[in-house]
Amino acid sequence: TTTTTAVPVALDQLALGDSVMLGASEQLKALDFVVDAKESRSFVNGLDLILTLEQQGRLGDVAVVHLGTNGPINSGEMTRMMDALVDVPQVLLLTIDVPRDYTAGNNALIYETVAAYPNVELLDWAGLVRSCPGDCLYDDGFHLRPDGQDYYALLIGNTLGLAAPTAAADG
Repeated sequence: TTTTTAVPVALDQLALGDSVMLGASEQLKALDFVVDAKESRSFVNGLDLILTLEQQGRLGDVAVVHLGTNGPINSGEMTRMMDALVDVPQVLLLTIDVPRDYTAGNNALIYETVAAYPNVELLDWAGLVRSCPGDCLYDDGFHLRPDGQDYYALLIGNTLGLAAPTAAADG
C-alpha cells in the first residue's frame, strides 16, 4: 500500500478578524477570501493563527487583518505578526472604530506599521465607516448591519483591486 501525505493548502486570500469582520464573512467569501473571524478575538489570538499558518507554509498572496476591537495591541505582538507576514505580497490592515480607551493607541500603531512595511496597505475603517450609505451599524455603533457588511467588503475589495462578484448573465 502507498500512503500519501497531505500537503497543506495555501490560503491565497486570508481575511482574519473579530466580530466586526465576522458580520461581513459571506461578502468576503464572495470575493474568494478564506475568512477566519471570531467573536471577541484578541490580537494575540490572531497572531497565534498567523504564526501557525506561516509555520505550515499556508500564507498566500493576500492577508487582510482587522484586529484590535477587543483590547489593546502590544507593539511587540504587532511586530511579530508583520514579521510572519513579510513574504505575503499584499497585507491590508484596517483601523478600528470602537468607543474604547485603547482605540486611538491601536490605530496609531496600525498607522505606524503600515508606514514601516512596504507590503502593507491601510484601510482606514475608522474614517470610512461614517461614509457608509444606508443603515450600516447596529446600536452598539460598530457591529455591521447588512448595508455595513456590503460596504465593508466593497472597501476591502476596492483597496486590493479585487473584482466584485458578478451575477451570471441571463442567457
